[in-house]
Amino acid sequence: MSDGPEHSPTLHIRIATLDDIPEILRQRRRMYEDMNYSDADALTGMVSVSAEYLAKALSNGSFRAWLASAEDRVVAGGAIVISPWPAHPYDQECRRATILNVYTHPEYRRRGIARTLMQTMIDWCRREGFVRVSLHASKDGRSLYESLGFEIGNEMVLKLR
Repeated sequence: MSDGPEHSPTLHIRIATLDDIPEILRQRRRMYEDMNYSDADALTGMVSVSAEYLAKALSNGSFRAWLASAEDRVVAGGAIVISPWPAHPYDQECRRATILNVYTHPEYRRRGIARTLMQTMIDWCRREGFVRVSLHASKDGRSLYESLGFEIGNEMVLKLR
């Protein structure tokens, strides 16, 4: 199949359900593997611990995920975590939206699928009244996010372990 848009498969995007937790976890693991994280025990532990979290968070609405299907299979996904957060002068809501888990299976990359997922999630955030949405970009995803208007911010990280 050609990588050109004229031969892109028909894409269907849907909201993930509890039944999709195994796929969400598969994509999360593959995302880290693609970023050269190779500690298999740590990845297995992440999947195990995250399964219980996802069951609760999908049920209570603090985790929203979307899956993209093409050719009768899930080929990509992305998610948003909604977390409590103190209000800011520019945002009078006590919540925050963070995009994560944006992943496309390798054979479906460079076809605009991640862009479509991102636009779906951004549009959802707008409809839900969020003033801003943030994410942590991988090296491979940075150009996509910048093309959608994401700005490099001032977040700094201190690793404690």
